[in-house]
Amino acid sequence: MSILGVQTELVPIQRNMLKGLHADLLLRFDYYVAVFNQKTLCVIQAKSNESLTPLKYRKIAEQIEKVTGMPVAVLMESPAYYERERLIGQGVYFIVSDKYAFLPSLVANVRAKKKGNLPKKLIPAAQYILLYYLLNDNGKEFSIRELEIMLPYNYLAISRAVINLENLQLCKGIKDSAGTKNIFFEYSKRELWEKSQKYLSSPVKKILFSDTVPEGAFSISGINALSHYSRLNPEQYGTVAIWDRKFVESSIPYNEIEGNYKIEIWKYPAFMPDQPDHKIVDKLSLYLSMKNEQDARVEKELDILIEDMPW
Repeated sequence: MSILGVQTELVPIQRNMLKGLHADLLLRFDYYVAVFNQKTLCVIQAKSNESLTPLKYRKIAEQIEKVTGMPVAVLMESPAYYERERLIGQGVYFIVSDKYAFLPSLVANVRAKKKGNLPKKLIPAAQYILLYYLLNDNGKEFSIRELEIMLPYNYLAISRAVINLENLQLCKGIKDSAGTKNIFFEYSKRELWEKSQKYLSSPVKKILFSDTVPEGAFSISGINALSHYSRLNPEQYGTVAIWDRKFVESSIPYNEIEGNYKIEIWKYPAFMPDQPDHKIVDKLSLYLSMKNEQDARVEKELDILIEDMPW
């Protein structure tokens, strides 16, 4: 068969390799081994048209993974869109056809990608996860489920972000004794910050202006955020930032030319969990948003900001 355009052989698993599984599971599915993207996985296919809930599939996959020691993917005919979304929400790996599969730890996207087309930059969610790790002292290892609880992204977005980080060799995927995949940051934080520089970009997607103070999920950014973290004097009219998913143009008039207040529309959340100043953008995102400023005072304070990071 073909998975995302890659020819893959399904080899039936011998019954003695499935010792430890309940009889009903052995009777309910056909079991195969497949090598995809240089990794081995267990592929299961239901023998009947019995309908199982995504939660049930997740529990079944966890049981099989413990026995086989391999990630488990369900081979399916053609689930409806909402069924696929529910399976993804439960973190169930599945293969539908040559063009669609959800195998987040094995591929860099759910869509087929051309061989050798590796990323050159961190996607917004991946950059956010990396900065979250650099700014917080929550250990060096996380599961995707743990990140989903801590961060404002869903399981699928985090899975894609983790693969992006792995492809750029900024983290490693490892399995614990229970077979759960975790991501591990092996470099020191200073080394990781320096190593990631060529992959990082400004969080600012678009800039607007207004003469009225905007309301909503905005965080202080720009000069006034830098003055909070340094000895720079604040401005009378400041800059604010907001995640593009949270920005709604209301009755306040915005324009792209001029105004008392500068509004930055960010590619990822303009706030960072577990940071003391929730209404002020984090230090590293602020640095990335301002590092190309042509003001010598700003450049100096940004350099001090990074040098004083408690790596």
